[in-house]
Amino acid sequence: MSAKAPRISLGNVLLLLPAAISFSVAWGSDFLWLEALLFAVVLAVGGVLGKRFGWNSKPPGILHLPRQWSRRPLFVCAIPALSSIALRMALLPWVPIPHPVVPDEYSHMFLAKTFLLGRLANPAHPLWEHFETLHILSQPTFSSMYMAGQACFLALGKVLFGDLFWGVVISTALFCAALTWFLRAFVPPGWALFGGLLAAVRIGGASYWNNSYWGGSAGALGGALLFGAYARLRRRRSVGNALVFGLALVLLANTRPYEGAVLGAALCARLAYDVLRPREVEWSRAVACVAAIVAVLGCAAWGMTRHWQAVTGKPLAMPYMVNQQTYGWPMTLPWVKIPHVQYRHPEFVLYREYELGEHKMITVPTQIPFGVLVKYAFSWRFYFGFVLTVAFLFTSRILRNPRMRPVWVASGITLLAVAMEQSGYPHYLSPVAPAIFLFIVQGLRYVAQIRGASSGPVIVRAVLPLAFVLLVTRAGALSPASQPSDAMNFFSWCCTDARRNDRQPVIDRLNAMPGEHLVFVKYDVKVYSTLEWVYNEPDIDRAKIVWARDMGEEKNADLLRYYPKRSVWRVVLHGDGGDPRKLDSISTSGQP
Repeated sequence: MSAKAPRISLGNVLLLLPAAISFSVAWGSDFLWLEALLFAVVLAVGGVLGKRFGWNSKPPGILHLPRQWSRRPLFVCAIPALSSIALRMALLPWVPIPHPVVPDEYSHMFLAKTFLLGRLANPAHPLWEHFETLHILSQPTFSSMYMAGQACFLALGKVLFGDLFWGVVISTALFCAALTWFLRAFVPPGWALFGGLLAAVRIGGASYWNNSYWGGSAGALGGALLFGAYARLRRRRSVGNALVFGLALVLLANTRPYEGAVLGAALCARLAYDVLRPREVEWSRAVACVAAIVAVLGCAAWGMTRHWQAVTGKPLAMPYMVNQQTYGWPMTLPWVKIPHVQYRHPEFVLYREYELGEHKMITVPTQIPFGVLVKYAFSWRFYFGFVLTVAFLFTSRILRNPRMRPVWVASGITLLAVAMEQSGYPHYLSPVAPAIFLFIVQGLRYVAQIRGASSGPVIVRAVLPLAFVLLVTRAGALSPASQPSDAMNFFSWCCTDARRNDRQPVIDRLNAMPGEHLVFVKYDVKVYSTLEWVYNEPDIDRAKIVWARDMGEEKNADLLRYYPKRSVWRVVLHGDGGDPRKLDSISTSGQP
């Protein structure tokens, strides 16, 4: 860090405009209004306190011992990981273990449960048409469309601690540790610890990455390992770091394959340039590192193709692509050809319309700017919020740092790739999340040195306490005793709220009754987004509750004959997003 105090340029100030637009639109979400109010208070009193106590960019004396400890790599990486776990466990009374709501969650959990049965795929059910659902294949096998990365963490949580949820917590804790390890390659140890703790609060506290089963942390873990290994391989050709680099590529391929491929290709190209640039190349070390990476990728490719073979019948046919060919979604990229599909269920036609509406924001020129702004708004709320936006004031200075330039270039290429994707939610950016945190930490380092303003150090000291206060406030507002919000918030950094789509109250009611159950799900909707209840266990016939689509009396009779001993129920889902306790009653007649 240069000793010269940084200045704020007008060009960097203009970068606050998109953030200001996002704030004006979403000020009521995630208590952004409270964050802005608290930040104003910090600025108001910061000048007075900073001058009175002589605060500057140097850490306060009370942090002397932690700064000494931060020089120990194992310790400095373990503290954010343990803090993430402890904070999430402390919030359990207010933010309990979540229930799946979004189709992606059900699909990842389905794959994890399949692995726990000792299978790579499940046989197709003879009456599979009743069980068709979003993001899960019914033919040629009954399997998730997703890659195995997130499911492996979920299965690990079940094996170690008895619940899939703890796999999410493990992945987030490992991300916080790997992020700190990555940051140590570019910033002083104390600032690396600060960045890791910031991630522990914003991501580990109860973000949707750590409070749902979508994923996010696993992809970010892959990104942190990839960036960290790259930074170390630049300095020293180590087989150990090469193995980490290869494992990171494998993890990205199995969590965020598209974004991971773009980021991996960019860093591999840069690494090859760094290796071959010197006049005297250490060929023995370089060859050993390449061999280590190739060996890891080769073993992973064998395992991945075995999985695809089991699911689709073809070793090179990804389940995700087969799902696109079968149902026409997800419509991920603008150049992907959307097949015409004849759907068996009317709600699938409505879901296709929902997907097409999202797809227009990356294909229709007049809608592309709006789509980009929506993606920016989601990511800004998740990664920055009001307080951390101050890092934008030093964007040009941050990006000029020659040591960090390869990180910014690779991340910029990946961001452009994400901009072309449909939706582009914050977890799409998870491979470059470590770079975003590096940007924030570096920006806060400059904020602490703002010339002629004593409020800079005050702002930096207030970052973690403010994040913690906002997290606790949001968690308290979403406690089980509170009323579910009318506006569901799937992408929050500080607790998600999707209880109005939660089918768990119905499951609890049926589980409390004796015997096994067959539930016909009927949809009374005009607009169908991701409201879906037809999700089953991998071994359907042995499940206590079987969820099936209501396809009319004639076709329903096939299921009644197939399950003659089950109690039969019907639930009607309306498109008003109402609480399951307020949905139409579940009848117990002999006919569905």
